[in-house]
Amino acid sequence: MIEPVNGADFESVAEGTALTVVDFWADWCGPCKMQTPVLEALDVDYDGKIKFASLDVDANKVIAEQFEIMSIPALVVFKNGKPAEKVVGFHPQSALKKYLDQKLAEVAAD
Repeated sequence: MIEPVNGADFESVAEGTALTVVDFWADWCGPCKMQTPVLEALDVDYDGKIKFASLDVDANKVIAEQFEIMSIPALVVFKNGKPAEKVVGFHPQSALKKYLDQKLAEVAAD
């Protein structure tokens, strides 16, 4: 299950996992609504390997500004607890799976 996070618990979202993906979204965002089921399916596929979380940018503007989120949906990828990359826009499941497999390989090589 994708963990919803907010300002109070955001700092700990990437702790204890090699790879965490945080989805920055808003309720009014059509592409965000398309991205959510893709991320939910990937959460099942990568159970125990990648942690997924979601953050509503309207309710957490300070964090969205901190990560310079200008367009949504946006995924911030954390490697070993540190923000490493940002992926902006809707991406189909096959493309995100390929990308995440590459990120897992990089973490394993570190």
